[in-house]
Formats: sequence, structure tokens, C-alpha cells
Amino acid sequence: MKIRPDAYLANLLIVFSLMLSPVHAASPNSSSSVRFLTESAGQSLSADEHHKRAYQHARDWLQAAAPDATVLAYPDLLTRDYLEHGFVLLWERDDARYELETQVNVISLAGISPEFEWRAWQLRQLREQGQDLAYDVFATDTLYALLSYQAAIPQKGKQWFFGAQHRAPLPAPALPVREQVFQAGLDHTLYAFLYHRRPANQQYRALVTEIIRLQQDANQLWPTVALNGLVRPNEAVATTFALNLVENLRRQGFWGEDQRLQAIDGHSVRYGGDLLAAVREFQGQHGLTVDGIIGPSTARWLNRDAQDRIRLLALNAERLRLWPDNQPNRIVVNIPDYRMTLWFDDQSVFESKVVVGRTSRRTPLFSSRLDSVVLNPSWNVPQSIVRRDILPKLARDESYLSQNHYRILPDWHSDQSIDPTTIDWQQVRVDGFPYRLQQAPGKLNALGRFKFNTPNRNAIYLHDTPARSLFSKSRRAFSSGCIRVEYAEELANVLLDLSGQRLTDYQTYLDATQTKWISLRRPLAVQTIYQTAWVTEGGRVAFRDDVYAYDTKPNRDVTTREPSYLTQQRPLQQNEHTQ
Repeated sequence: MKIRPDAYLANLLIVFSLMLSPVHAASPNSSSSVRFLTESAGQSLSADEHHKRAYQHARDWLQAAAPDATVLAYPDLLTRDYLEHGFVLLWERDDARYELETQVNVISLAGISPEFEWRAWQLRQLREQGQDLAYDVFATDTLYALLSYQAAIPQKGKQWFFGAQHRAPLPAPALPVREQVFQAGLDHTLYAFLYHRRPANQQYRALVTEIIRLQQDANQLWPTVALNGLVRPNEAVATTFALNLVENLRRQGFWGEDQRLQAIDGHSVRYGGDLLAAVREFQGQHGLTVDGIIGPSTARWLNRDAQDRIRLLALNAERLRLWPDNQPNRIVVNIPDYRMTLWFDDQSVFESKVVVGRTSRRTPLFSSRLDSVVLNPSWNVPQSIVRRDILPKLARDESYLSQNHYRILPDWHSDQSIDPTTIDWQQVRVDGFPYRLQQAPGKLNALGRFKFNTPNRNAIYLHDTPARSLFSKSRRAFSSGCIRVEYAEELANVLLDLSGQRLTDYQTYLDATQTKWISLRRPLAVQTIYQTAWVTEGGRVAFRDDVYAYDTKPNRDVTTREPSYLTQQRPLQQNEHTQ
């Protein structure tokens, strides 16, 4: 690290003045907390030696400031940075402390990082014990880790937030970033510095607010709704069951003071009226079938306690760091919600149910651009689907291809069909199928009448479908990875309208079942996301089933111990010496 001359001279003056009289190592709670070594009178030191001694005194200051229990990830950089800036304390303002602890706590509660769980606990301990100097050093060390964590999310986020965990040392932030940290501390703008490193999505603030609300209930008994068979609307239920259900719904914001139970006798009440309405609202907010029937799925969500919901809220808050926040015109598909939304000028202008990939053929998380609408598309069947789905059916019924309007091609560069009767299907191996299959446009085509082209390496796109009945189901993970849109024709209308075109101008192609590619004059960003919890516009929290098991709780307890890679005092990285 290159030390500024003015700061360097100032530090030398500090060291020189303290060298005139011996001082001893102070306790971490004292106002000085600096241990300096005296020099012999008249000793002449070179500038380089002064530099080395100043650094050693700063290292002693750091060691005295931080208690033995506080393991630092970046001791060398902290020594240099505090020395250069005259040992200024950065964390004297409560708003900066609160913002740092909030962001660290959210990572901790998400269950993705033992390191940040320990850091969250350690920050609370130091603050509650009033160890301001130790808090300052450890908070700066934690901010360095937080900034490094945030910088790594574009490369690591899809691992950390979808099943894996952060369990490795984070590299040190670069010198310009650390300079910004200390400058913000000097300017008393550290809170703003931190706040601007939250996800820009307003959902983050809303989710944090809900986490805080739930934390107030986390240590209280969460009423269990014990289910013994289905509970149907207007049935009589035991009063004890009804009271537990009411208290559970009240804790989650679905039961108000003006709502009442309908008593039948002293031992039972009617499951109807306000209670039925509250359960239906609960089902809607959890993506369940809104029928009022309390079955296993509804009971499972009713019995997810505050701690589990807090973890889900925190995990989904961190996922917001992955999604772009600078695309006012976009299509967003939330996989576990089975829904797509088209935003124009940051306003929702179109929504539709969708069908996404089944658990064995997951729709991937990807970003692309929707650049064209294809009318009456033909379907070039991916080889994976040929092997898994079509060839087994063909082995049972050789007329399957003709019945479903498939033709056989030698490759995708040829338009010359091969007569299926010339192929010995009994000799064709599933794992070595040498041909290509293409399904002709029409009512039976798997893509329906509209395909929405989104070039990406996964060959995933949005499209119409003839399988309309699937949209009536609450759980819609049935495709082979692509995204089926319920209101595909309406989506085509909206897209063309936004590009200054009209679908009716191409009616002849639709009527003749003729393929037509229409390039959009205003391509839209497209993104698939995975949010199983969010706050609605009405301020209610919505949850969704974890269709791909990405929310799985880590098989460990929350830790209050420092990670082993910090305890072992990992060696200084090369760049820490050269910056």
C-alpha cells in the first residue's frame, strides 16, 4: 500500500511525541489502547526504519484494540489502513452500526455462511459490552468481508443462494474501495456508503421489515394446527382446533380483531364465515389452491414457524442481489410462482401464468433478450427429449411420428426428409440416435402458435402450448425446461404493440398456419428468477413452495464460533503486501 506523505508524516509525529515518554500497552477499553516502544536518546533512524517502526506500533495498537476472542480476517490491511488515516475511529455513529449489522444479520439469518453468522454474533457482543475500540476494528474487518462477499455474488451467488454455502476465505477488497471506506468514516457518511450497497430493489427493505416483525415472535410458542384428515368448508371442528388455527392466522396477519368464530356448541365451531375467509386468503398468499380445504399442503405452511420463515425471508432478500435493477423494460419469470410479468417503464403491463420445467428438467436461471416473435413455429426437438420421451414411445408405436406430424431429418442443415419406413427402428439405440426430429406447425405442435425467441446457451424460450389444462393446477412444473405461457396470443399482441406493430397485420400467416418470424423493434430483457418469498404491494408476505429444493435448510446449527480458516490465521495474501 502506498501511504500518503501527509498521513505518513502525521503518524511519525504521533510516534515521535509518544517516544519522548514511555507508555505501556493499554487495555482495549481505554481511550489510547496503543502500545509503543521507547527508543534510546539520540538514536537516528532512517525514513524506512521510521516507516517499519510506525507500522509495528500500529500493529501493536490493533492487537491491543481487538480482544483475543476477536479473530480478524485482514489484520495486515487494517494495520496499514488505520495507520495511514491517523487511527481514526469509523463507527461512532449508531446509524452506520445499525446498517452494517442489518446487512450482516440478513446474510447470517439466510443460513448460507457460518462466517457471517459468527460476525453477526460478535458485533452484537462487542456493542452490548460497550467495547467501542474493539467494535471499530472488528466492524471495519467485517465491512471488508461484506464488500468482498458482495463483489463475489455475480460469480458465486447462484451457488450460495441455491443450495451451496460460503465456506472459504474472502479476498481483501482493493485499495480504492478501502480508501472509500475510510473517507466515508472521516466524512460521517458511512451509513450512506453502506445503504447504497443494499440491493436497489425495494423488496429488500420490505423483507427486512418483515424479518424484524417476525423476530419479535420467534421465541414465542407458535400454535400448531394438528390435522386429522381433511377439514372442509362449513364442517364442525373442535373449539381447540379452531382457537389454535385462529392464533396461528393472527400471528401471520390473516386474522383481525373484528373477526369472529361461529360457535355451534360448547365443544365445536363451524368452519365457515370469517375463519374460512382467512384460510382462503392464507392459501392465496402461499400459492395454494384457494378452496378453503385444510389438507396437508395448507397445514404444512400453517405450521412453518417464525424461525423458518425468517430464514426464508433472509435467503430471498439476499437473492435480490442477483437480479438486475436497471432494466425498466423487461420480462421476469418467477419460477416457483409459475408466473411471468412484463414491465414497461418499470410498470407492470402484462401478467400470465406459466408452466416451468419439472424437477428432473429444471428451468435454469438465465438472462437474455426477447428479440422476435415466431408465428406458427416448427419445433426442432432437442436430442435429450428425443432420447428420453419420443424414442420410447416410438418403440411401442411406429405410427407415433406420423400421428404427431414429426419428420425425420439427417441434420439441422438439411430440409430433406427421411422416410421413417426405411429405418429399422428395432436397431436404433436410444443413446446413439443419428437423426433429427422436427414437428410441423399446427394444433399438435408442442410450441403452440407462438414462440418468443430468447437466445441463450440453454436453448430455453417462452412459447404457447396446446396443453391448456395444466394452467388450472396450482403447481405447474411439467415442461422439459422451456416456459409455456397461458396467454401467449395476448403476450404477442403486447410485444408487437410495444414495437409499433400489430398482430392483426400478420393474420394471414396465422390463418394459413404458415411460419413467420417477426423481429421486434424494441427487444426486451428477459430474466428467470427464483423467489420463494416477497412482500406484495398490499404489504402482505407471499410464500411459494420450493419446487426445486433450493431453499433446503443447512444441516447444522447457527454458529457463534469463528470459522477455522480465520482461527488458523491464514497467511497474508500477496496483494496485501503490494497494495
